[in-house]
Amino acid sequence: MRKRRAALGVGGAAMTAGPAELSALLAAALPKDWPMALAAAEDLAQRLRYLSWPDRARVLDDYLWAQARERLSTDGVTAVVNRHAEAFRPGHPSRGYAVWCQSIVSAVLVLLEEAGPVLCAPQALTCLLSVRPEHRALVDPWLAETTPEELHRELARLPGYAFLLLTLCPNDSAESFMARDAFWRAMLG
Repeated sequence: MRKRRAALGVGGAAMTAGPAELSALLAAALPKDWPMALAAAEDLAQRLRYLSWPDRARVLDDYLWAQARERLSTDGVTAVVNRHAEAFRPGHPSRGYAVWCQSIVSAVLVLLEEAGPVLCAPQALTCLLSVRPEHRALVDPWLAETTPEELHRELARLPGYAFLLLTLCPNDSAESFMARDAFWRAMLG
C-alpha cells in the first residue's frame, strides 16, 4: 500500500486515513479476512481511479454482484430477494457478504480520496453503501437538490448495488422495497 494519506471529510473538514487507519477499519469489520479485503480494495481503487462515476459504478456493481454469486448459493440469493427471515439472521452467509462488500466500498472510497461534494447518482449510491458516516453525509446536500426517483433510476441499472442494499435492509422499509424493485428491473432489463 502506498504511504500517502487519503483525505476524508465533509464540508472541507479534513480527516485523514493512512495505511494503518485503513487496515484498522478493515480489521474491525473483517478480523480474519482484512488482508484479503485490503488487497481487493486496493485493486478496485486502482481500476477505478481515472474513471467517471458512471463507469466506476459499473465496475463496482460487477464486483458486488460477482461477490453475491461467489458467497451465496442460488437459494441464498433468493432468500434475500424474497425477504426470507433466515437471510437476515446472524451467521447467514448474506450477513458476511454484506459486511465484506460494505467494507470494500468504504475502503475504496478512502483510497480514492472521495471527500468532495456528490455530483451524480452513481456517486451518491456508492457513498450511501459506505459504513463511514462521513461518506454518507456527503450525499445529503445532493439529495436536497434532487428527487428519490433519480436514485431509483440509477439503482435499477445496478443489480449488485440493489442486491447489497437488499441485504442491508432486513425489514420491509421503503428502502428495501425500492431496492427489490430496482434489483428486478436491473435483472430483467
